[in-house]
Amino acid sequence: MNDPLGLATCLRDLVDVLIPGEGPWPAASMVGAQGVLAMRLMEALGEAGPDNLEQALNDRGGPLAPLDAAARSEVVRRLEATEPVLFKLVRNATYLAYYENPAVVRAVRGLGQPYQAMPGANGYPLPAFDLDQDRPRHGRGHYIRTEDVKPLDLSVLAEGEHGCT
Repeated sequence: MNDPLGLATCLRDLVDVLIPGEGPWPAASMVGAQGVLAMRLMEALGEAGPDNLEQALNDRGGPLAPLDAAARSEVVRRLEATEPVLFKLVRNATYLAYYENPAVVRAVRGLGQPYQAMPGANGYPLPAFDLDQDRPRHGRGHYIRTEDVKPLDLSVLAEGEHGCT
């Protein structure tokens, strides 16, 4: 467990099970997703986070390096089944690291999709709002003038009614 190359190999192999890559799509390790994953594990679980993940994989049939693709997938499936919270963290961190990488952004754009690695900066282009076309037609809700708005009486909630205590 104290082998730095073993940990690096473990993380590399794991992200490649999650995103193996094909055609114009690079494998997750080619874009460095394992490094981002390691940082997210440390942020969420402390400095021992990556070591704990490595141990969890080894306890479920790892290390991944000597295994074929089917056996690697089975080890990861066992991790997902027995450690769903850890697996969700690993999966989400890997996916986010992958899809924010410039090489992957280029692959997405190659499909003709408008994709930005950092959409918060400029957002995505939207057509102008057309009041006649975009007006809700469901008939729910209505407008209340500001001066007609009245506060709700929440005292019944404090008294424990409606399932609140």
